[in-house]
Amino acid sequence: MNTAAQAAALFFSPSKLTQARQMLGITRAELARRANLSAAAVSQYESGTSRPRGKSLAELALALEVPVEFLTDRRDPPRLPLGDEAFFRSLRRTSKRKRDQAVAYAGLVAQLVSEIERHAQLPAYEQVEGMAMDPDDPPEHAEKAAEEIRARWDLGSDPVPHVVRLLERRGLIVTRLPLSEEVDAFSWVAGPRPLVLLGTDKRDFERSRFDAAHELAHVVLHAADPEPANPAMEKQAHRFAGALLIPEGAIRNEWPQGRWNWSHLVEIKQRWGISIGALLIRGRHLGLISPSQYENRMKYMSRMGWRRREPGGGTSPERPELLDQALGLLQQNGIPLEQLAAEGKLLPPARLKERLGLSPRAPVTVIPSDSV
Repeated sequence: MNTAAQAAALFFSPSKLTQARQMLGITRAELARRANLSAAAVSQYESGTSRPRGKSLAELALALEVPVEFLTDRRDPPRLPLGDEAFFRSLRRTSKRKRDQAVAYAGLVAQLVSEIERHAQLPAYEQVEGMAMDPDDPPEHAEKAAEEIRARWDLGSDPVPHVVRLLERRGLIVTRLPLSEEVDAFSWVAGPRPLVLLGTDKRDFERSRFDAAHELAHVVLHAADPEPANPAMEKQAHRFAGALLIPEGAIRNEWPQGRWNWSHLVEIKQRWGISIGALLIRGRHLGLISPSQYENRMKYMSRMGWRRREPGGGTSPERPELLDQALGLLQQNGIPLEQLAAEGKLLPPARLKERLGLSPRAPVTVIPSDSV
């Protein structure tokens, strides 16, 4: 018997077993088959009613593609209950298995951030006070909230150059993960720092910016009393995102006058970094076009194939920088990712880079050089 696994079994963590299984997106029954165990045994291990012996623990680790140590951390992973603290756009469109997988990866991100913060100081996160909204509040209140954020964060009335970097400078953690097609993006607000998870498959610059602004809305407006997939909250977040990306005054000044001009809308899109579809929604909300005009123009976009790929695009999505720069800074100071992974009992460094899209490099703008 593997003596290391036998010793490690003394520190087995049921929640880490669940997290590792959910990251692979498999059921307990499937894990049992892969590890040559009974489904009942796996269920008992995850519930904490029994503990695997060394041989079973080694088989579980092999089946889950994680080191044995990942399953033995006495510190539980950050608590990530889906029902209360993670925002998904739709619970009907997104299967529970895919949501659980996304949340498990969020837990891995949170664990890595916790290890980083043991050695480096990240930008402070200060919760935005006085902007919480209830589902009964009209979406127009979200418009005002976006205006208030622009004022508080000194954004003026100009285009936001980089939405992801704006969130990072405010202390939010943003990552791009290989999320399922069912999960566009989501956020988690239960920890000391909100996490914003963006999918790597959405390669559209403008829509990805909108996703980031949408998740910021949940952090700012709904963190105090989250209700995932609440339709009213989703409408509020959409209204906030549109108003953050292009304020009401700006879109009124630049909106096409007279004969409709799609080329002019492309120019607005490129200047403000917001999709034509989102511009049309803004126009409908602000009364710049009627509901029937909106419907006709969206039908035209569908016929032209623009709902899948709009004209005037092609720029790569904004890339998060905070974690990469923090890891690069730590490496410069003699604390490589290998050490963080070992101390935190995480995945091997190569697997962390692959699964979390990490590319450690020397800090440039986000992390000050004296922050270690």
